[in-house]
Amino acid sequence: YPFIQLHSKEGRMSGFGGCNSVSGAYELKNGMRLRFTNMASTMMACPDMELEREFFNVLDMTDNFACDGKTLFLHKARMAPLARFEAVP
Repeated sequence: YPFIQLHSKEGRMSGFGGCNSVSGAYELKNGMRLRFTNMASTMMACPDMELEREFFNVLDMTDNFACDGKTLFLHKARMAPLARFEAVP
């Protein structure tokens, strides 16, 4: 499954899209504003990459978030959530 990890001390993120790893930086601003920047990923080819393409597009489009302590919702503007991630211990 795709996942992201936010490394708050460094302002960095890393993740996995199902085939390729992704990394970059993230910025938090004024409340719940979130932007992923300087993104890079490995470039392996896999049989079905549609989910991964959508995942990387979500990261690119995200400009804000909501979090209830267990679930992170990524949003663009005031649209319905682009993605939902559950916290794992």
